[in-house]
Amino acid sequence: MPARFDRILIFNSAFPGDIVLTTPLIRAAYQSFPGASLTFCTTEAGASLLAGMSYLDSLIVYDKHGRDKGTWGMLKTAARLRRESFDLVFAAHRSARTAMLLALAGIPVRVGFQHGSASWLYTHLAKRRPGAHETERNLSLLGPLGIELGELSRKPVLPVTGEEANHVFGHLGVGLPRGRGPLVIVAPGSVWGTKQWFADRFAGLIELLTAAHAARVIMVGSPLDRAQADKVADACRCEFLDLVGMTDLRGLTALIRKADLVITGDSAPMHIAWAMDTPAVAIFGATTPELGFAPLSGRCRVVEIKSLECRPCSEHGPRNCPLGHFRCMSGITVDMVMTACEEMLRLGPDRN
Repeated sequence: MPARFDRILIFNSAFPGDIVLTTPLIRAAYQSFPGASLTFCTTEAGASLLAGMSYLDSLIVYDKHGRDKGTWGMLKTAARLRRESFDLVFAAHRSARTAMLLALAGIPVRVGFQHGSASWLYTHLAKRRPGAHETERNLSLLGPLGIELGELSRKPVLPVTGEEANHVFGHLGVGLPRGRGPLVIVAPGSVWGTKQWFADRFAGLIELLTAAHAARVIMVGSPLDRAQADKVADACRCEFLDLVGMTDLRGLTALIRKADLVITGDSAPMHIAWAMDTPAVAIFGATTPELGFAPLSGRCRVVEIKSLECRPCSEHGPRNCPLGHFRCMSGITVDMVMTACEEMLRLGPDRN
């Protein structure tokens, strides 16, 4: 049996997709420490995504790129965490800044990854197995406290309900695209350049889905994806609803929950689709599923060029192809992605 802890913190201030993949750890901590108060510290975007999660008693925002930026912001956040008197923290983020912040917060039991930066600042260390899925790696943080992974679920969970999804278009002030065809979410952007498929191919795919299935297509993304979205729009010869820059993560999740299909790269919408049981097609370029981030789901198809020895070229995918040829994406055709889309569309919705 694990030791008793009354106030537990889970910390992850990484990208939104990483936050989604931390949710199995949140659920497992809730199940493993009954009666304990459970708090999650994350970014503003992560807090928006997890608001209302029944496993959590509270959320703390660490705005490391905004009001909590820099050394002073870290010290201020550490002081806030110290006031909360946590007795245990699980750090799913591997940065030196995270290790230092949690040590400064004075949390007596600090569990982090053995191969993370400044790992010596943790009191307990877990091995982060390269070949494991990211959800399993996060769950392994429970191991140093005597908790076995066993049958713990690896599936992400998000608190967006069906009712919230039904009202998403009203919140956005736009109408649901008309027609009876499948509702298809297309997310063409990424902060990593080599995770982006070509805009003209996204446009060609949208045209095929519209012609073959009368698909009602919605393009989504953050304001940073605007340039890529404009290229898709300029190349596309059919109508679709452009909501790029109009939704926060909560709204995006609601859209994905309502959709019949999500088409994306190796990015947050792929993980959200897994959590929402929405069929997805994920286009992988510089990264590979073997890195541990592709959904463990029969409702997702990864489209990739497997024969390239240069893949993966990094864990996240660099901004530009290091070898200059970008074959990992140029080799993926519209027909290849369309075949995967049609397979996923045949699955139909699985609303929970």
